[in-house]
Amino acid sequence: MRRKAFLLLVILLFIPITAFADYDYNSKEFQEVVSQLYMQGHANDELSTCKVKQMYYDEVTQMLNDGMKADEIIQFYVDEYGQAALKEPATDKSGLIAWGMPVVGVLAGIAVVGFWLRKIKVKNKVEAKEQDLSWDSELDKEITAKIFEEERRKHF
Repeated sequence: MRRKAFLLLVILLFIPITAFADYDYNSKEFQEVVSQLYMQGHANDELSTCKVKQMYYDEVTQMLNDGMKADEIIQFYVDEYGQAALKEPATDKSGLIAWGMPVVGVLAGIAVVGFWLRKIKVKNKVEAKEQDLSWDSELDKEITAKIFEEERRKHF
């Protein structure tokens, strides 16, 4: 009997403690939580080389193993870091601002480009109108050119 108990104890010592944990990196709940977190810009980094991502993964597994639900963990990070903790903004009031800002930016860009194009179009019309001026005679054209030349010499 002692021998069986000793053998069982030895076997249990070789089993890692994480085998007794309810949640690990492959569990569905864990993947659901970390897929929503931005992790301070490290969400797309490689887990093996990124200390920040490793810290987040350890915290989330610890929270899941302590009995917290996925929504509670997400809310914990939102309370800690604000909406910046999430990859995608929430759909509540504060999230609607984040979803609406790109639309406002695009509309403002379209308005600026439209204003700029209208300005160029008006300028081209004025230049075309000036080119369409016709002189009654060559003599009038030469007199006007001489007057402009004299005025230009006075000022420059």
